[in-house]
Amino acid sequence: MQEYNDDLFLSTLSSGLAFSLLWWNGFKVLGFIMFSCFMYFISKLRSPKKLDAPSDFHVVIIGSGVSGICMGKKLNDIGVKYTILEKSGGLGGTWYDNKYPGVACDVPSHLYSFSFYLNPYWSRLYSCGAEIHAYLQSAASRFNVYPSIHFNKRVVGASWDSRTCLWTVDCTDGSQYTANILISGSGALHVPKLPDYKGVGSFKGPSFHTALWDTSFNPRGKTVAVVGTGASAVQAVPNLSALGVKSLKVFQRTPCWSPPRFDYQYPEYIKRIFEIFPLSNILYRYFFFLRNELRFRTLFTKESWITQKLSDRVHHMIRGHYQKVIKDKDLAAKLTPSYDMGCKRITPSDTYLQAFNKDFVHLVTDKIEEITENGVRTVDGTEHKLDAIVYATGFDLLQSFKAFKYVGVDGKDVSESFSDAPNAYYGITHQDLPNTFWLLGPGTGLGHNSIIYMIECQANYVVDGISKLIKNGARSMVVKQEVQRNYWDYTQNNMKGKVFADNSACVGWYRNARGVNWTLWPKDLISYWWETKSFDMNDYKITY
Repeated sequence: MQEYNDDLFLSTLSSGLAFSLLWWNGFKVLGFIMFSCFMYFISKLRSPKKLDAPSDFHVVIIGSGVSGICMGKKLNDIGVKYTILEKSGGLGGTWYDNKYPGVACDVPSHLYSFSFYLNPYWSRLYSCGAEIHAYLQSAASRFNVYPSIHFNKRVVGASWDSRTCLWTVDCTDGSQYTANILISGSGALHVPKLPDYKGVGSFKGPSFHTALWDTSFNPRGKTVAVVGTGASAVQAVPNLSALGVKSLKVFQRTPCWSPPRFDYQYPEYIKRIFEIFPLSNILYRYFFFLRNELRFRTLFTKESWITQKLSDRVHHMIRGHYQKVIKDKDLAAKLTPSYDMGCKRITPSDTYLQAFNKDFVHLVTDKIEEITENGVRTVDGTEHKLDAIVYATGFDLLQSFKAFKYVGVDGKDVSESFSDAPNAYYGITHQDLPNTFWLLGPGTGLGHNSIIYMIECQANYVVDGISKLIKNGARSMVVKQEVQRNYWDYTQNNMKGKVFADNSACVGWYRNARGVNWTLWPKDLISYWWETKSFDMNDYKITY
């Protein structure tokens, strides 16, 4: 991994040189682009200024996944002390917890990484979970985050004292932490959701959720069921089929959109180019970023006839891909969704659809009636005898946001007031939680781009807010009720015209039972960056 300052220096040098050569040889447009890059890198060369924070000023961060590591690095930059409380025995969040066969990211690795810690050595376009976890460990070590992490500290509650303007954080082992600022980086996908089928606990064989994978489980020679066809199933099914299973049955409620990923392994000389010329790595990263932003306009919006035409063309191409790679045409029809791409999460794969061409991989579309001692019974009366059941049934987002008890203003248990549609100002601050920030809070999920970029926008916003709090000598700040209310109206208004707006086309975890989408950011990621690039104190009630 390269040093961040070295990356910046080399990128500044190479972009300046490229600008000069292009401009003086008549390539004015390309020269201007390189000049813009040069000025951008110049602006980044200046190190963040350390704050003159009170000696007892302290921040508690919950979670040491991507959010916690990013936030820790940003706080180190400004010289603010902090403690990260991690419920597990290691850092990495979802990349520490998930160990099922084929676990990987469906965003290109050069984009699914920190902008301040580019990795020229990614092995593939889409890296596996173990490689991403190793990258996060490296980042935590490089930016000196490790010493501030307290492992095996599961938070059960946090209470606000309006007299002292301090948070008290309680853990299951009885330990307590006091903080001026509380930051939740626990994420939205960490409470596995098991289906409520009749007899779900009666099966005699091994059964587990993909997020709770039993690493001692050996599928060789067994008849295995995968319940669900979401993101983890799309990764687990083809990999299980390659591990010597006797039979693999995939129970599908709703088919998924699984376009090709076009994954490939990077040759050594490409990695070497990224290493020697960091600017190439940065430009490569921004190619994927802008491509994904364009996809948002193409697939996720229905605001004009142009986007509708483009979307229709893309859907036609992907349907053709299904027909091409799945040998059985009846099976291809069952695996092809009837709803628009983006209504539910898009799950790209180069191997999922192809796995159903294997004689021992079977698709079951009949609804599950109950789980029996010996397997699964479907509504047609068939009992499917099984040796193991894998639940690829996603996560409980509402419980993820209620992971612990928040006692905020006036002793109110805020976690109980979330109802079925939690909301926060830009997904970061809440009107009943002073001096509290969420990373990946409600309404900040993405269906089209890198969530790490979203996290960095939020971390920068939080650092700006903490800096202004300290510089102004304030003790607390909380977003104004009318500001949060107006923001909720703003996001719901911007949901209109999006394929994921409501349950009219399909039902999925993006929305609650009423069809309210409280999980996703309704616009492109550039808009989110622009709207959160500065912390406006006028949006907050300040206590001195």
